[in-house]
Amino acid sequence: MLQDLPAELLLEIISLLSFRDTLMLGTTCKSVYSTVAGVPKNFHRHWVLQYLKLIPKNIKIGTIQQEADKDVDWMQAMREVVSLFKRLAKCPSAAVDISGHFGTIGAGRLQKYLRWLQHRPADCDIVRRVLVGVSMLPTSFREMTEIVNKDESKICFTERSKIILNWLFPKEKNYRIKIERLLEVDKLVDPFFNFNKFQVLMEYVMDSNERLRLVMAEYHQISCRGLFEDVGFLSWTRPSSILVEIESGSSDENFTKHGRQIGALLDLIKLNNQSPGIRFWA
Repeated sequence: MLQDLPAELLLEIISLLSFRDTLMLGTTCKSVYSTVAGVPKNFHRHWVLQYLKLIPKNIKIGTIQQEADKDVDWMQAMREVVSLFKRLAKCPSAAVDISGHFGTIGAGRLQKYLRWLQHRPADCDIVRRVLVGVSMLPTSFREMTEIVNKDESKICFTERSKIILNWLFPKEKNYRIKIERLLEVDKLVDPFFNFNKFQVLMEYVMDSNERLRLVMAEYHQISCRGLFEDVGFLSWTRPSSILVEIESGSSDENFTKHGRQIGALLDLIKLNNQSPGIRFWA
């Protein structure tokens, strides 16, 4: 029956399916397999984003292609993402103490900001989400900010930064509900995903366990303290002078002067950019 359908109608059906369901559909007959094998480039991009949980499963495949994605072979990217996570699964967990024991705190050597990952494998859902989210951070903190309502004396996070950070730290939404503050309508984060940057970060953290450990420890330094700077990413503001202070200060100075959440966010930016001089303390 499926083989009798026009190719255009088959594509319409496939546009409603996940990557896994599409592969299963392709096994039904040769004509359907041919249609599946020849789906447009944006179908594979959609499936990559679904696999990384950047878009919901119930969103139909669209036709809009991001400008930055035009040079990406999304069919190959899908294979590469699956391969990267398989390799990550074979890596030591971030919850390995400095003597190499998995989730052991009897000797008191498991870093406290990594204890929440005890008994979780290196490729668990939260680690995947953090690596995807961190890969979307820019090259500097300055790029994450803009002036507040034309007032050059104050800065806030840009719209892009708010969307990325709220996706990366989903607990922010729960905290805002608890304090009865209104949430903006959820906006999809997928326009900010860059496959090449994600791939580079994955290779970087898999090359050394201390890098994965530091990413997850810095992430927890932010998330375990509740709302970012007590107000959340959507409402955060600071005097614009903080940008010069951050850029002229050392990592330790920024942690001391501007707090652990900002200090940890700065370190996540450095890790995403593989900056020199990172102190691996976790």
